[in-house]
Amino acid sequence: MKILQISNRVPWPLNEGGTLGIYNYTRSFSELGHQVTLYCLDGLKHNTPVAEATKELQKYAKVYIHPINTDVVVGDAFKGLLKNESYNVSRFYNAIFEEEIISLLNQEKFDVIQLEGTFLGPYIETIRSHFDGLISLRMHNVEYEIWERLAANEKNPLKRLYLSRLATQLKKYEKQLLAKVDVVVPVTEVDAAKFKALKSDLKIFVSPAGINLDEWQFAPTNNFTNWYHIGSMEWHANKEAAEWFITEIHPNLAAAFPAYKFHLAGKGLDKFNFENINQLNATAFVPSAYSFVAPLDVCVVPLKSGSGIRVKILEAMAAGKLVISTTIGAQGIPYVKGEHLLIADTAEEFTAAYTQLNNGSIDATKIVNNARKLIEDAYSTDAITSQLVNYYSKNV
Repeated sequence: MKILQISNRVPWPLNEGGTLGIYNYTRSFSELGHQVTLYCLDGLKHNTPVAEATKELQKYAKVYIHPINTDVVVGDAFKGLLKNESYNVSRFYNAIFEEEIISLLNQEKFDVIQLEGTFLGPYIETIRSHFDGLISLRMHNVEYEIWERLAANEKNPLKRLYLSRLATQLKKYEKQLLAKVDVVVPVTEVDAAKFKALKSDLKIFVSPAGINLDEWQFAPTNNFTNWYHIGSMEWHANKEAAEWFITEIHPNLAAAFPAYKFHLAGKGLDKFNFENINQLNATAFVPSAYSFVAPLDVCVVPLKSGSGIRVKILEAMAAGKLVISTTIGAQGIPYVKGEHLLIADTAEEFTAAYTQLNNGSIDATKIVNNARKLIEDAYSTDAITSQLVNYYSKNV
């Protein structure tokens, strides 16, 4: 099968969930014997090491990378409000990129085109006019839901109003988008139900984010003092989560437990903002997420606005790290609270979790082992990709 994957980001380096989610499918498609072409937009603000990314990705696919400036322009954002159009989406439109897609489709024949998320929407009508095969829209999140939650958590009334308007525009856009593709591929059943609510006759195939178990080897530490959070600070929900944890939770833990330390990493993080915070280590860039995670003990996911599925939780489970997450952070994962991970939705609950780990009232070893088995049974990349390919082959 010939597969064209189109992405609004370059899936490299592998230091955040979004890039991993794309990369793992590219690699698995190839390793299952399919011909893959990967065509990516590359936001200039990401400072992607393009030569390095190309070298790595060419192991599995023909690779095309097109630079684009996706920075927010105030005037354009205001125009989007006046026209009631989603500025979130329009930032990812580039006429040259569109022409290159047309050229590619005129030169080569593909069986399936897999679009990686909402922000490829501006190109679908063009693709449809030059391609008569299966168009799949892989939805990493319910994007409008993220913005609804960001708005709900915003204290500034003017900013809350603006974020609410963006969420409304994005919901309208996503509803229209669903009707333009042949199948939608969300990462969770929860997200599938939300898309079905927007379009009842939608064709859906749920395909979770997969984990490469050869890379994410089981490395429990049998300790609980080194807590960590890893994720791109360029994503609003991660930034909000990190700020909440550092402001409301970390000071209590640091004051009460001298052995406790918090390790924070993510693209776009300004580590100089954290230099004077006791018991906190901040790292802006990690070349390998696993190398960062392996020596640490507890993964915290204090999300208040997310959607989709958190790959960082699946990776932590695979690596033998105890996970403490908010309910929103853990959504989409078929966990049992206290058996696969711990849930904490308030600062007090995060502190209570450390206290219980400290006094031995939580069997962390049992939870970690249960979590690894869940990953092995339900989230192996090759098994998940095989199921998706089988669906495609029956519907092309």
